[in-house]
Amino acid sequence: MRILSVPSEQGNLDQNKGCGKAPPLILEGREFDETPIVPSNIEDTDKAIYAKAKEVLAKEKALFVGGDHSISYALVKGFSETTDGKKALVVFDAHPDCVQFFAPLSHEDWIQGVVEEKLVKGENILQIGIRKVDPLETEYIKHNKIKVVSAVEVKSKPVQVMDKLLELIALNDEIYVSIDIDGFDPSIAPGTGYLVPNGLLEEEFMPLLDALLKSGKARGIDLVEVNPLKDVEGRTVELAKRIVEKVIEND
Repeated sequence: MRILSVPSEQGNLDQNKGCGKAPPLILEGREFDETPIVPSNIEDTDKAIYAKAKEVLAKEKALFVGGDHSISYALVKGFSETTDGKKALVVFDAHPDCVQFFAPLSHEDWIQGVVEEKLVKGENILQIGIRKVDPLETEYIKHNKIKVVSAVEVKSKPVQVMDKLLELIALNDEIYVSIDIDGFDPSIAPGTGYLVPNGLLEEEFMPLLDALLKSGKARGIDLVEVNPLKDVEGRTVELAKRIVEKVIEND
């Protein structure tokens, strides 16, 4: 599995400045490639990320460490265009990220870019850990048949949530996994831009990630929105390191 740093924070709408500093800390002691970014131009940065993702994912599985969540649009585009079979997208996040479709895409609306450009069908998108939704997002999710599992459901109905994930895995040939660190509870992930209470705990998340990894279908994975400047005692970076370790040990 290739490991790539994607230190772009241009799509975070000034809400999480500092997440571009996360990759070298999360990947400390590991070999990784740097994805080129253009600091003054988000459109050119998106093109560069997309080109790199397409190049890498055409040959092998990859883990991309960001950076803000807007990078996932370009990464999913690269994944989609190198996948011939049925494809799915699994997102761990506190928010659905489909507020409104603007160009260039930000970390608040990248899912709309994925759906509108038909990179992955809405019905093949599963979002897990959701707990803060805009009314417009509710309408968009329903219209496009996006599957949403709240953090409350993960906690109260873990077996049913796992079954839903396993069903998605079984129905698709290849999967892209996007992990926004704000999907976790602020008690274990304080270093991010949006702190939403009652998030996922590590012991709730890891079995779901394990199922995805052991399926052999997770070809692209990203980990985003870790902000070392907002971290407390390095807790968020250490959590991110454990996630990276889990991904690599299952490769």
